[in-house]
Order: sequence, then structure tokens, then C-alpha cells
Amino acid sequence: MLNGQVSHWWQEIGIPEPRPKLRGHSTVDVAIVGAGFTGLWTAYYLAKANPGLSIAVLEARHVGYGASGRNGGWLTNTITAGREHYLKTHSVQAINDFQLAMNQTVDEVINVCAAENINADILRGGEFEVACTPAQERAPARTRRGE
Repeated sequence: MLNGQVSHWWQEIGIPEPRPKLRGHSTVDVAIVGAGFTGLWTAYYLAKANPGLSIAVLEARHVGYGASGRNGGWLTNTITAGREHYLKTHSVQAINDFQLAMNQTVDEVINVCAAENINADILRGGEFEVACTPAQERAPARTRRGE
């Protein structure tokens, strides 16, 4: 296994066997390399926008093998490194737009799961933070999150 473990959901349902390797020549309208979140969302929205497209999603091992498969199960609107970090180089309006986009992304994932009958055990809620070092215990929560 790459990087130690696979996600909890793969451990629960079992890691799939890889599909047979592609043989010979194939022609598609769109070839997407990587069946992680980015590749799968790209294929999904391309198919929604143009159902007539032939789309191939290629993955070395199985869907979610890479970093997407080791996701901790969170769906968050948190801006990595925090809003303050980006204010050094971006306007307040740009940061507000970024936050709005992050909020909408969470809503979109929830809406797609509902529309496609995907039982992802989504529970809209807050955050649970754990301090692992004395320095983290002393830091205010918004600093630990990078806000």
C-alpha cells in the first residue's frame, strides 16, 4: 500500500481488483488521467454538460488509489493556511469570494450525492480539533486552523 494505509472506506468495503490494462489503440473525446477527486469530478461534469462525449478515466491501480483515497473523510469549507495568509497578497473581496466558493463546494458535493443516490454518510456539522503538542494546546483554535 502506498503511504501506509488506504482510506477507511476502502478498508470497509475492500480494495477493488485493478481492471485489465488497456491493450491496443483507443480513441475517446476526452482522456482523464487519474481517478481521484479531480479526475472523477471532471468526468462527471463533462458527461453532464455533454452526454455524447466518450470519456475515459485512467488510473494506475483503482479509483481513489492516490491521495484522494486516503482522505480522512472530511468535507470542509476551511481555507488552507487561513484567510489571514491570503490577505497578504489578495484583497478582502477576493478572500470573501474564495470563502463563498469553498462554502458552495461543500453544498455541491452534498447536492450531487443526493441527486445521484450516493450514500456518503454526510453529516453537516462543525469541527473537532485535537491538540497533539503543548504548543497546539496553547494556541487559540483559529490559529491552529490557520484562520
